[in-house]
Amino acid sequence: MMKLLILFIALCVSHTNGYKILGIFPHPAFSHFKFFHPIMRALAEAGHEVTVISAFPEKNPPANYKDLPLNIDPLTNTVNLEKFENLPFYSHFSESFSLQYRGTEACNRTINSPVIDKVLKNKNHYDLVMMEQFSSDCLIVVAHILKVPVIGLSSCALMPWHYERVENPIIPSFIPALFMAQSEKMDFMLRVANWVSFHALDFLYNQYSHKKATELIRKKFGQDIPSTQELVKETSLMFVNQHYSLSGAKPLSPSVIELGGIHIQKAEPLYADIQRYLDNAPEGVVLVSWGSMIRADSLPTAKREAILKGLERLKQKVIWKWENDTLTHKPPNVLVKKWLPQREILCHPNVKVFMTHAGLMGSTEAAYCGVPVVATPINGDQFLNAAAFVHRGMGTVLKYKDITEDSVEKAIRLVLQDQFMKNAKKVSYEFRNRPKTAKETAVWWVEHVIKTKGAPLTKSVSRQMSRFVYHSLDVYFLFGSVILAAVLTWIWIFTKVCSWKKQQQEKAKTS
Repeated sequence: MMKLLILFIALCVSHTNGYKILGIFPHPAFSHFKFFHPIMRALAEAGHEVTVISAFPEKNPPANYKDLPLNIDPLTNTVNLEKFENLPFYSHFSESFSLQYRGTEACNRTINSPVIDKVLKNKNHYDLVMMEQFSSDCLIVVAHILKVPVIGLSSCALMPWHYERVENPIIPSFIPALFMAQSEKMDFMLRVANWVSFHALDFLYNQYSHKKATELIRKKFGQDIPSTQELVKETSLMFVNQHYSLSGAKPLSPSVIELGGIHIQKAEPLYADIQRYLDNAPEGVVLVSWGSMIRADSLPTAKREAILKGLERLKQKVIWKWENDTLTHKPPNVLVKKWLPQREILCHPNVKVFMTHAGLMGSTEAAYCGVPVVATPINGDQFLNAAAFVHRGMGTVLKYKDITEDSVEKAIRLVLQDQFMKNAKKVSYEFRNRPKTAKETAVWWVEHVIKTKGAPLTKSVSRQMSRFVYHSLDVYFLFGSVILAAVLTWIWIFTKVCSWKKQQQEKAKTS
């Protein structure tokens, strides 16, 4: 009875001291929500009253967790691989435009939904808004109307248009742009391409997405609403799904909090058949999985057959996440499943290689478990993640267009070498060993932002600077002007001296 009484009092105190937090996640990709969900659930478990707007209502919500579902079809198994056969060199620019177009659609659909109207009409006071900042920023107007701080969340590395709002320096010489297939080490031409990509994508976002988002919010809430370009400067923090152990060391402002791997929670027991399959694999196991959005069964026949023949040459067993009940010409060493507990499989000691599209959730799980990777990036940040594996010495890239029977076998045999496993274990050690868990870090910072009313001391004065001043172009202009003036002065003096000498010579000739 005493224990129950203490527990009851603790719950009452927790509930009394809890804050009211609103989460807004309009993008219907489950791979994104896998990063947001554990943060919101952890806040509810910490005693805060959490309301979540998303396309993924919680099946077993904890106390204080409330869903306001969006009527949107989730993006799962929707990417058809056939359209990636022959991509042009400028594909990452067209992909950025596609993201921004879809972001505008999601923004329009969400901001005009009954769910948002309900939140704004409800007299319930919120202490904080947490929202995905991805390919549109129109929903930041909700925090502006509610007059509360806002924390942005990014399910991938910082995008080019994120840096300015959290005072993070853009240094294209060693920080690769999200859509570039590069690590920190770049030669001159790659640095040129990275510089162009960074600034061009940032410029296009500011010209297109901010303009469209501002039009949408002013149409609904009136012309007095500030532009989204101004509103995003009120972002208190940005929670980012990355960790330096994999993505690389880079300068981060106090407003950027790395929470990579927060979705990796307590392991669940494996299904008995998979457990037996893994335990009885003396030569090891290769796991093949291309995430929740890509349909592996949409592989063109030639590529599917090439992968199967390459896998058949191996003495290792193979587990492949395959969306159909059957797989034509499946070799005897390949087991197919429609769904797999990916993290639990990756952490099994007999798993030697992870063949993946390098989506960030799977990439962080590979880093956590210390498994070498054969990466075949398809779109988005997957190219960046694949380059990180190569840079860390724990993986290789097998380009989608280069998939053949020989290239599949060669890539897997390469990462089966001992050095790749050693490097993967080094990454795993740093990824796991942190002063606080990602979940504890997220809860602490959320509470800090609310207590300090927006964490003002983490914000730099640079967020109010013009780009001309921020990049010291005025200083360069001054020095350039002084140098130019000095050069022109010396040219003028030299010209005058030469002219005087010429006159003297002519006088000498005539005298």
